[in-house]
Order: sequence, then C-alpha cells, then structure tokens
Amino acid sequence: MKILLVGSYQYEMYAPAFSYGFRKLGHEIIEIDYQHFHLKGNGGLATILNRIQDRYHYGIKMYAYNKSILDTVNREHPDMVFLYRCCHVYTSTLQKIKGKAILISYNNDNPFSGTPSDRYFRHHIANARCCDINYVYRKKNIADYAAIGITNTKVLLPYYLSWQNYPIECEKDIPIAFLGHFENDGRDFIIKKMKDSGLPVRIYGNKKIWKKSVAYNDIKDIISDEVMGAEYNEMINRTQIVLVFLSKINCDTYTRRCFEIPATKTLMLAPYTKDLDELFPENVAAVYYRNIDELISKCFFYLSNPKETDRIANKGYTYLMANGGSEMDRCREILNDYRSIWS
Repeated sequence: MKILLVGSYQYEMYAPAFSYGFRKLGHEIIEIDYQHFHLKGNGGLATILNRIQDRYHYGIKMYAYNKSILDTVNREHPDMVFLYRCCHVYTSTLQKIKGKAILISYNNDNPFSGTPSDRYFRHHIANARCCDINYVYRKKNIADYAAIGITNTKVLLPYYLSWQNYPIECEKDIPIAFLGHFENDGRDFIIKKMKDSGLPVRIYGNKKIWKKSVAYNDIKDIISDEVMGAEYNEMINRTQIVLVFLSKINCDTYTRRCFEIPATKTLMLAPYTKDLDELFPENVAAVYYRNIDELISKCFFYLSNPKETDRIANKGYTYLMANGGSEMDRCREILNDYRSIWS
C-alpha cells in the first residue's frame, strides 16, 4: 500500500512514529513535513512570520504546503492520506482530494479545549467532515464531534516508541521522578508537598517553563534539565517510581507516559481514572492515587517494599505487551480500519 503521511514531524512521537510503523509493516510512505514550509532564517522577520503562520494559519508558505499535498496526491496516487496534527491543511484541499484516497486524521491534542485559542483548530475540525476516519486521543472528543454532527470517530490510544522505550539493565538509583512539563493544574504544589514530607522526588523538565510555577522557588532545587530520546528512556529505567500527571486542559484520562513507563518495567504511579484502571488494573499492573495524602503514603510504602514495586512494574510490562501499545500496534489498528472501508 502507498501512504501519504502529512503533518508534524517536529518530534519522533508525532508523524515519524507512524512513518516508522507503516514502513516496518511493509508499506510505502511518502512524507510531507509541515516544518519544511517555514520561512528560512533564525530570528528576525522570518521567525515572526513563522509564528504567525503556526498560530493563525496564514502565510505564503501555507499555500505552498496545501499545493504540495494536492500535487503529491495527483502525482503519486496514494491509497491512504494520513493527516497527523494537520491544523494547517485547508478544507478546500481535502475536498479536491476526497475520493482519490482514503482520508484519515489524528490529533493528540484536544481540539475542543480552547487552547491556544478557539480558532486554532478550526481547519482541523472542519476537515473532519471530509475524512473517512477521524481518530481522537480521548473518549471525550467522540462526544464533542458528535455534538457537531460528526460520527465517524474512533479512539486511537497513545503509544510508546518500540525503538526508544524499553527495559535496560541499570541501577535504580533515582527513588521518585516526574519527567515532563509544567502545567498550571496543581502538580507543582503536589510535588512541593511530597518534598516537604521528606520524599526524595525529582523533576526532569524544561526549566524555563517550570519557572512559571507559583511554587518554583520551593522546588527549583529538585528540578533538573529536560531529558529526551535515549536519555529519557534511561532516566525512566533508573527510577523506582515514575509519577504521572494528567492534563486538565486536554481532559486527559491517560497520557503517553502511561505507555512509556510500563514499557521499561518501571512502576507507574498515576491519578486514578477508570480508563487507566481498565488498561493497567490497580495494584496489579500500576498504582493509583485519589488525593495527595494517598500519593505520599503510597510513595513511602513502595520505596520500602522493592519486591512489591518490582512485581507490579513487571506486571505492567506484561499487560502492555499482551494488549499492544507500540506505534506499530497503532498502525495495525489503522490498517485494519482502512481494510474495513474497502471490504
């Protein structure tokens, strides 16, 4: 099968994950990377115009981007066009493509969140009417789309990267850590209270963003630089308990880390949600908390009981492998849905 994969290649877990997965499954991939349609130059006018284009979806390069998609479809005749985080594709472009290939969209953000603005996802939402399948990251968005008359939606769960998230032999020399960004949802005060209780907790994240925290002065001494790629995987492997916080902006009931952490045979400690409990049963394959006191008490318990920590961590890995949680597993789901349209 020939697949045109359009969208954001900014991070490995974005479009590159699907490109890798489809290729490993034996399919031909043609890539159109939105980032290639930025004006060249660091700083100055080019940077300003690129920011305007990214935020408001206007600019001379936007037209080149959309023309490239249309020209590629007409030239290459792909069987599928997969749109990853395509907020900059015009509906008029998809209307010209519709019928020439199966159109599938996916966005890991919540397009109904109002962040960064109500208009930011306007093309993405309008394009859903043109697509044959619209994959969403969270169940809530199925109802959001249904409310505006769009019903061809399905949940496509997050995934770990098979080439990047895996167990390695190393010393578990970091007791508790959160590896991620700051969001103004109270996670900074939770970590502050953990620190104040005597728990050896650390943060690995973008320090510039974490400085926005009201509690920054109280926790800045436990914040280390952000880690990515192989270093990110190693840091999870070195940690006894890895924390999860769920984005309130996106109304998340799980996140990508909920798949990356079990992939390393590391204990995941997350807020309780029904969705997470169905994926990784409580006290069997993961540990959950419902309030900050429960979080703190469970941290002390599992740090003092390493055999129980290892048991649950290993069971989490077993559940993940049995149910499928890699980028290739998600690509298989997409291909199965594609075949159902043609059957």
